[in-house]
Amino acid sequence: MKITRTTEPARAERAAPNAGSAARSTGTATQTASSDQGRVQLSNLSSRLNQLEAQFSESSFDAAKVSEIRSAISEGRYQINAGAVADKLLESATQLASRRP
Repeated sequence: MKITRTTEPARAERAAPNAGSAARSTGTATQTASSDQGRVQLSNLSSRLNQLEAQFSESSFDAAKVSEIRSAISEGRYQINAGAVADKLLESATQLASRRP
């Protein structure tokens, strides 16, 4: 019978086997070794994740429109406006070119 790990080791654990405890202490949750062993302390990464989730939940996403476009593509009735694509591509290229020092 072969016994293997059930979770993927952290990158630091793979690179340096002795760094396992340090890698675990810098994760998104750490467990204290004092008398309150059941206590979990969340790092600042969890608050950043919450900020990102809030930011993207406010974005506009129309599932019905995506479904309609998907259907139109699969049925072959989706029309591509080549002029609009070219205009957006040029606009994007102009913005990228203006950002360079």
